Formats: sequence, structure tokens, C-alpha cells
Amino acid sequence: MVNFPNNSSMADYDPNYLPQKVYALIGQKAIIVNRKNQILMLQRSEKSGAGGKWSLPGGALEIEDPREGIEREIQEEVQLKVSGLKPFCLKSRTDGEDFIVIIGYVCRARSKAVKLNWEHDNYKWLTKDEALLLDLTPDGRYVVEQFDIAFAKATVVSFGSAKQK
Repeated sequence: MVNFPNNSSMADYDPNYLPQKVYALIGQKAIIVNRKNQILMLQRSEKSGAGGKWSLPGGALEIEDPREGIEREIQEEVQLKVSGLKPFCLKSRTDGEDFIVIIGYVCRARSKAVKLNWEHDNYKWLTKDEALLLDLTPDGRYVVEQFDIAFAKATVVSFGSAKQK
């Protein structure tokens, strides 16, 4: 139970009440599914944070729409065309004084050729169970754990269907 000053509660009117502003850093991760229903896993380079660990395409949201942000990150990191991009999980955490929100997305790969940028040294297409055996970043692990291929099949545009606008 929260203790409010002067034995008051949020139900009590306070003409001087001002809500506290909370600022969050927003990170995004994308599970990209291929035709074999495998997900794209990326190994972080030593030049980037968490070198050697595995994760998913994604990164920090800049001053942009979240959908545009994750599409930008996918293009920057792996240069894949994707479709059916949908958010499917959300996580918040603190890191020191930072409040961080992670948005997990799922989508389908529309192209095959993965071209890595400097942030990653290697990639693999794996099942969820295989991916969970890797040395994953904490946020990458959380998003993979939340992923359900049945959800992806039901909500993400499947191969051979009409193109999305």
C-alpha cells in the first residue's frame, strides 16, 4: 500500500498536485521469421556493446514513430525487406538511473540475403529452442522467450498471400 502525506490518498483532491514526469529510453527488437519458420539471430561484434553475445535486430528509438524506428534498425543492421511487422511484447526495466522500455516485434522476411553492418559479425536462422541455447543479451532473451510461432503464423502475413499496402 502506498503511503501519501497527511493521510491523504489519490482519491483526495489536491489543487497543487502535478504528475511526475517520467522519461524512458525505448529500445526495440525484431523477430524476423523466414520461410522455414526460423528466426534471425545476430552475433554482436566486439566493436559494439555486448560483443560476442547473440541478439535480434533492433536498437534505440530515435525521435521517430516506433514502426519507422524498427524498420530503420532492420535496414541498418541486416538490410532485409520485411512484411507484417507487428508488436507482440513489451518489457520495462531500470538500469542505474535509466528507465528502459523494450518493444518486441514479429515480422516475415521478404528477401533472403542478409547483409550485416559493423555491429554484428555473424548470423544464424534458428528455431526458438535453438536460439535459447545461445549466449543471448538479456533483452534479446526476453523477446525470444515471449515469441510464439503459432502467434506469428496467425497474425503476420504469410508467404504467398496478397501484398500489403
